[in-house]
Amino acid sequence: MCNYLWMMIFLLVATPTMHAQEEGRTPSDPPAYIGPAVGERAVTNRALTMVSSLAVSPEGRLWVTWYAGPTPGEDVHNYVVLATSGDDGETWEEVLVVDPDGPGPIRAFDPEIWTDPLGRLWLIWAQAAEHGIDAQTWVMVTDEPESSSAAWSEPRIIAPGVMMCKPTVLNDGTWVFPVSDWEGRRLETPDAATARAWISTDHGETFTLRGAARVPVEQRTYDEHMFIERKDGALWVLIRTRYGIGESISTDGGLTWPEVTPSDIPHPSARFFITRLQSGNLLLVKHGPMEERTGRSHLTAFVSHDDGQSWEGGLLLDERSGISYPDGQQSEEGTIYITYDFDRTGARQILFTTFLEADALAGEAVTDAVRFRQLVSQGSGGQQPAPPTPKDHADGEVLRKETPGVWAAGGFESTALITGAKLFTDREYLAANIPDALDGTWMLRVPIDGEKNIQAARAGTVYLLTPEPDRNRDSQSQQLMEQGFQKVALPEVPLFNPDSAANFCTLYQKDAVEGETVTVGKWAVPVYFP
Repeated sequence: MCNYLWMMIFLLVATPTMHAQEEGRTPSDPPAYIGPAVGERAVTNRALTMVSSLAVSPEGRLWVTWYAGPTPGEDVHNYVVLATSGDDGETWEEVLVVDPDGPGPIRAFDPEIWTDPLGRLWLIWAQAAEHGIDAQTWVMVTDEPESSSAAWSEPRIIAPGVMMCKPTVLNDGTWVFPVSDWEGRRLETPDAATARAWISTDHGETFTLRGAARVPVEQRTYDEHMFIERKDGALWVLIRTRYGIGESISTDGGLTWPEVTPSDIPHPSARFFITRLQSGNLLLVKHGPMEERTGRSHLTAFVSHDDGQSWEGGLLLDERSGISYPDGQQSEEGTIYITYDFDRTGARQILFTTFLEADALAGEAVTDAVRFRQLVSQGSGGQQPAPPTPKDHADGEVLRKETPGVWAAGGFESTALITGAKLFTDREYLAANIPDALDGTWMLRVPIDGEKNIQAARAGTVYLLTPEPDRNRDSQSQQLMEQGFQKVALPEVPLFNPDSAANFCTLYQKDAVEGETVTVGKWAVPVYFP
């Protein structure tokens, strides 16, 4: 491998802000800083730590990557961190940071680390403007995966989009990289097949687009898809959707795909991890029991003997709320390593756990290989923003209570909207601040993800709480107004995690007739006066 990286590190450490203020930088420009995790990029200057990936070298060295930033947001300050351990995870050293341009306008995010069939180590990450605009997938490769001071190749782009799950190697030697077309997702292009298969038949020298699966636009999110080659030769893709996990099966090597439909695997709208084990069985790491859709908690490992038709076992890796984005690898000795993040802006931890297939099948620790909640990194410091100020919404309508309508439960639980109430079926978020104006209201506890149809059981005024578009990209404001709702002259409600303005909700009201149906997506809380 060339020594390009180390020459670049020397130059960039000497002048670490040399490109930070350049005008007109794009996601296709090489990162301006590739160097040590020091100074403004040190672990003690991180308000955000999230989305980790893990790889094991042929001789057992561990590598973990994630992205972080000095501000507590997914924003232009984000950069990628790479750490390694030569003692099976007892101690870790942060050896590399990849930062496109310091404070902006380009961010580095959603990294992957992967050991290829030749034993080389790949560091893969995305660069984009804002939240995915013009995203490009970048890679660096080293053939020194056993060394903490490995020399890396010059960074290069392999595909447009974002790749944040492990590649798959087919039986014929083809490499399949799961790259998502974030432009098709972001623009909600109806016919876009965004879950793409970029393939290489020359060990990563070149990549071409082979095919892509289409998620219906109303269910489309970040894809975060993974490919599995089944024993019958078909290619099975599992994809993150608004409702959880969708699937599609290609019988021509990934050239064509039927439209994505819901799988039988219950899951929140979040990343999962699936891989083929040395035994030939499949390993799936997901949130919650196999028969239950939970929030981002109860990370659990299952095994399938029949190519995903059924799942056995269920080793609980971490039951806490706020854990997410599992990724990992089985070592040559058979140990399974899984990494994930916890409490991204609070504890700011990157963790890993180890176990054997036998433990996952038994649903409990039956071998000495099991280790839970092993720490890789814990960020601290960073820029803590001033508490956000709620908008007063003085331009809204007067809150109408004279003729209260009622939302029909429709299979959802109806409960009092009080401080401490659980707000959603698929998240552990608790109501933080309920204003006096909503004292005595009830709510429907619906999923935060996916499309919901709710109905008025009694004619009268009904309400929904949702963030405005400038607060949260998942705002339902426009959809509600298109259905006749109007903003209420009530200050924004810091519904949960009140330190984040993304959770500041606006109240909308409408005089509904009995039996009228309202459709909302992610996310809104139905509210009514009983």
